[in-house]
Amino acid sequence: MGVKVKLSVLMVEDNSDHVDLCREHLSADEFELTVARSGAEALSSIKKRPFDVILLDYLLPDTNGMDLLPRIREFQPNAVILFVSAVDDADLSYQAIRSGATDYVIKGFGYFRTLPQRIRESLED
Repeated sequence: MGVKVKLSVLMVEDNSDHVDLCREHLSADEFELTVARSGAEALSSIKKRPFDVILLDYLLPDTNGMDLLPRIREFQPNAVILFVSAVDDADLSYQAIRSGATDYVIKGFGYFRTLPQRIRESLED
């Protein structure tokens, strides 16, 4: 029987409720979740180790996801980056994908339930 490898996930999110909801839905059997609550924390984490997946929030206390995205790509060129935002904006979505995000996830009602599947789908592309 083979050992199941966990996906390393960095969640860049300052909202504790969102972190808790995602932690509930990202099974510890499948995902190893690290949380960064600011852009500075995120940069510190990505400089220390590689991540398979980065969940990047748009609005952060010290920066925004669009400014942080190219800096993350610089250190983690192969990571799957899901840009996560409560802002349902086609222009922002387009900019995020153009700047290196793999996917754009809108924080709609219950988005956290579909997050594991969105991550798996992004890894398959």
